[in-house]
Amino acid sequence: MDKHEFEKVIKACRFCLMCRHLCTVGNITYAETNTPRGHALMIDCMGSEALRDTPENRKRAAEVFFSCCYCGHCQSNCVSSYRHPDAIMAARASVGDEDLPGRVAKLRRLVEKTGECYAAPAQAAGLRDASGGALRGGAGVLLYIGSFVRNEAPDIARAAMAVLDKAGVDYFLLPKETGTGMPAYLLGMPDAARAQLGGELQKIAALSPGKVVALSPEDQRALGGGVPGLEAPMLNAPVISFSAFVLDLIRSGRLAPEGGGPGSGNADAADAVESVAYHDSDQGGRFLEKYETPREVIKAVPGLNFEELFWSGGEAASAGESGLLRMLDGRLAETIAAKRLEQIEGRGIDVLVTDSPEAKAMLLAAQNGVQAVRSTGGVQNIGPAAQNTDSETKKMKILHIAEFIDYYL
Repeated sequence: MDKHEFEKVIKACRFCLMCRHLCTVGNITYAETNTPRGHALMIDCMGSEALRDTPENRKRAAEVFFSCCYCGHCQSNCVSSYRHPDAIMAARASVGDEDLPGRVAKLRRLVEKTGECYAAPAQAAGLRDASGGALRGGAGVLLYIGSFVRNEAPDIARAAMAVLDKAGVDYFLLPKETGTGMPAYLLGMPDAARAQLGGELQKIAALSPGKVVALSPEDQRALGGGVPGLEAPMLNAPVISFSAFVLDLIRSGRLAPEGGGPGSGNADAADAVESVAYHDSDQGGRFLEKYETPREVIKAVPGLNFEELFWSGGEAASAGESGLLRMLDGRLAETIAAKRLEQIEGRGIDVLVTDSPEAKAMLLAAQNGVQAVRSTGGVQNIGPAAQNTDSETKKMKILHIAEFIDYYL
């Protein structure tokens, strides 16, 4: 790691405690080394008398760097606007192969082989079955599905396409998506990440879309040039969120959401949703600072009661969805998500909406895991996702914004 590049961040963060109480991982582990101050002290002291440059210390430092959940709380709440997450990503990139935690080394090998965190990545072509073509260039809008949605949450993509179809939008999918390079970037492989993103942007540019609509705010950041250290030639077309695109469709009259869902306003009143809340994701919130747009989309649905959560906006707790933490330390990620869910449950919320496919997945896993162990008398041990079998418990729906809108059209 080039300490000179991040010298101001390191020197400032090693003495400052102003964001310590907001650090997501620090609040779970109660370990000073997992806080921004602990990170800065470790980076600054490595190689000195205080922290000798030994294999043992390097491995310990690598464990700490790869435990950061990249939630952005330290950055968005820094009174001096230091970009601590960028320093952590640079620190990850500086870790030698011999010092990598085993799980990181395994993921790096997989990403080097496939470009994604999956042995056999799914393709967008598989999402377009009986409903028609849409795998073509020259249309006005490119709907960018993204690696996570393609491989783990295809229902979100289908919901998004259903919304665009109902609005009569001329759109297409990118044939053979290979990803934005974010997994490689988060694993400390910046050169591979830039090469992958550059190739993806070239394929998009060749199809000349009028705009690019991303289902994940993480992909929106990467494609739009918003990730420091992952710069690539910019697209001529704007890259926007699905929430922003849907809001434009609603304002122009091309979409008219109805209360009562699903599919129409004629559903039984007993099934009507009364209360809806919005979870601000790490990437869409603290990094992109897109707070109002998804809320306006929700409020455009008649007959719903929108309830603002106490911890919301920039202060919303993370769901553990960022930084590849769900793959690097699934237990820690689930615990973070469960803690966020505890802040929401018990408020009478019927539907929780988010703009992040990854956040939705983490919250669902926590909801199922927490409910599964509640009957045994504890919530500390979050097990694997399991369906709730308690018919007397009304489960709060957790939806991506695309699923939410599709439900009320």
